[in-house]
Amino acid sequence: MGVLRERPMPVDRCVCRRISFSDLLALTQEVGADFDALARETQCGNGCGMCVPYIRLMLQTGRTSMPVMRPEEIKRMLQATTSSTA
Repeated sequence: MGVLRERPMPVDRCVCRRISFSDLLALTQEVGADFDALARETQCGNGCGMCVPYIRLMLQTGRTSMPVMRPEEIKRMLQATTSSTA
């Protein structure tokens, strides 16, 4: 019998502050689509910091659920969305 491998849970929230990216995206309607404004309002990104690149990606793409990615994958996606909106 083979070993079942579970897929990692998607990244869809700041785990330190227990705030979903969906809630953060909705909050951008009030505070603006700016990472610093969201961080000030929610304290997201001020705990372990693991959510920071994902929040930045959410702000650029509107995606609220993403697979776990290596830093270079996130950087490539951020660059691709920046260059496509320039």
